[in-house]
Amino acid sequence: MEMGPLQAVIGLACRRCYKEDVELSRCGGCRRISYCGPECQNADWKRHKPMCKALTSLEKNPAAAARLVSLLPKKPSSDLQELRKLTDEQVDIYFTYLPRETVVGHSWIQREPRCLVCTRTEMVMRMETGDVTQRLIPCPHCMRSFCCSPAHWEAAHTLHHGPSTDWRDGLSHCQMNMFVRLQDKVDTKNSLLDRRGQLTWVPGRVKSRWVSLEGKTWEGEFDEEIRKSYGMPATIPSSSTFLISSASDTLSMPMTILYGLSKLNEDDGWTRKQKLTIHVLGANIREVSCVGVFEEILHRLPEVNTFEIILCGPDVPSRDSFDHEICLECITRGRSCVLKCAANTYHDFVRKQGNQFATPDLCIAFNSGAAQGHLGYTWRTSMKVLVERKLPSLFTAYDREEAEDDAAMLRAAGAALHPLLGPCLNPWGSQKALPTAHSVYGFHVDNGWLAGGFK
Repeated sequence: MEMGPLQAVIGLACRRCYKEDVELSRCGGCRRISYCGPECQNADWKRHKPMCKALTSLEKNPAAAARLVSLLPKKPSSDLQELRKLTDEQVDIYFTYLPRETVVGHSWIQREPRCLVCTRTEMVMRMETGDVTQRLIPCPHCMRSFCCSPAHWEAAHTLHHGPSTDWRDGLSHCQMNMFVRLQDKVDTKNSLLDRRGQLTWVPGRVKSRWVSLEGKTWEGEFDEEIRKSYGMPATIPSSSTFLISSASDTLSMPMTILYGLSKLNEDDGWTRKQKLTIHVLGANIREVSCVGVFEEILHRLPEVNTFEIILCGPDVPSRDSFDHEICLECITRGRSCVLKCAANTYHDFVRKQGNQFATPDLCIAFNSGAAQGHLGYTWRTSMKVLVERKLPSLFTAYDREEAEDDAAMLRAAGAALHPLLGPCLNPWGSQKALPTAHSVYGFHVDNGWLAGGFK
């Protein structure tokens, strides 16, 4: 599996040690990745060897070459749907000719550099011309977007430098690339991240009362707290920005729950309940591995004594509950956080509960991808249960396309979507972003979009 920071995946940093500001040499076999010297290349060979040999073989395959070259458009395009279709077709050809064991999810194949307006890759350029020196031209500013020629860079100017709709703050595609690149550099050296690359951090304070999140920002809500936690002086204004970004990747879950509850309820009565219950649909190891962040809900709702969260999904551990230590202040005040697992689809969970089923305060599906994957039929069944039982619900998505597709599924199931809960950007989506897989444009952000909320 070819993992690591994007700069290493696309050959702009050493694949072994991730250094960027050094002279790099490309692998002579696959010509995809780079190393700072023989020592790193030799140390990485065992990991890289299977993919290297497979790609070298693919590039020499005349049938694959003919199919890939035939897909190339006659002229540059800024039609994102057309470009996405072309990249999907190219990746399908890769899957046809590469050995199954090398086609691994989240590998560099998903992030392979392509021309912004024609989807050419360097391999396809070599296949097309027979010239092994062919290289894509990187943007001189962000170094993360590419074109195959100066003429195509002219055609890509508006697409690359115009405002992006994938994130907040009106940043351009180029500016977002630069921010993500800096975030990668920070994360690579950040000893606070766990082995999954997550920063599971919750402020230690407990709020004296519920305060609406309307009009609030990540920086406004967390900058002072994260500085206190990690001893950061206010004289370095950008020092907490990237830590907030890392923390937001997991904190976006409790913050999105709170935001959804505030929009789906006409008053603040839910903030004063003795017990608040949340069901997470389609949960997996991600939610399980960072369950501690959900304590932020208790910290922002001081009148709630018990917070119960049930993680539902075929991929969660097969156990009823698990332990979680909460902060001393909550313990002293007799408060508790109850965490449970239900290794079932949500409709099966509801069916098995029978008459014991109790309506939760919110059902939420993080980044469900309901309309994207092969499990769409199970999501349709769960959506039907949510609508028929009038359960307060909220779905999030990685990007606009997924949000709009999921919203269409929800409406087809009979949901009347709340106008402020999607499809639209999520003000409490993660501040971290990754380039959209199999694409020349766009970003994938955890809970970046709200697909739809209803009750």
